[in-house]
Amino acid sequence: MKKREPRDKILIAAAELFECKGFNQVSINEVIANSDVARRTFYRYFPSKDELIIEVMRFQAKRWLKWFEETLDQRASSPREKILTSFDVLREWYVSPDFKGCPFIKAAVELANTSHSVKQICATVRQSMRTYIFKLALEAGIPKPEVFSQQYLLLVSGSILMASIEGNPEGAEYARETLVAFMNAE
Repeated sequence: MKKREPRDKILIAAAELFECKGFNQVSINEVIANSDVARRTFYRYFPSKDELIIEVMRFQAKRWLKWFEETLDQRASSPREKILTSFDVLREWYVSPDFKGCPFIKAAVELANTSHSVKQICATVRQSMRTYIFKLALEAGIPKPEVFSQQYLLLVSGSILMASIEGNPEGAEYARETLVAFMNAE
């Protein structure tokens, strides 16, 4: 097994803590203890909690988007199949023991009344998904791919909230059914 670098250990530990407790409820000491690194090592990589939060969210964004796209590539071959399969993949995420809600929605809500740069990272994740779905929709010949990609994100957000708030993963199936109607609309 490959040994994790100290920076990665810190990012993984902080991501887990932030997902469970939120940014404001997690202390630097807690992150240091959970990442099993020395205080000096921690501050070498992250001079402040704000820097840590920003880097954790960048790390989460990169990791989540990579997982999402690679999973779709593994499960489907055509652009249309990838779009439809995406809600099966999301449903599996919702029922997994690791699901604690969407870290990007949670971050945007927690930092809603601030000008924190994490909000831009959250917006970038949405834009990356929108661009990916737009490209797939264009390749699949779906009418109005720009509008479709916006509709897609609304459905994803709604299904995530349903899974998070109600504990009901079926929102992914409802969203998938709605998506089929959008895909076939002229």
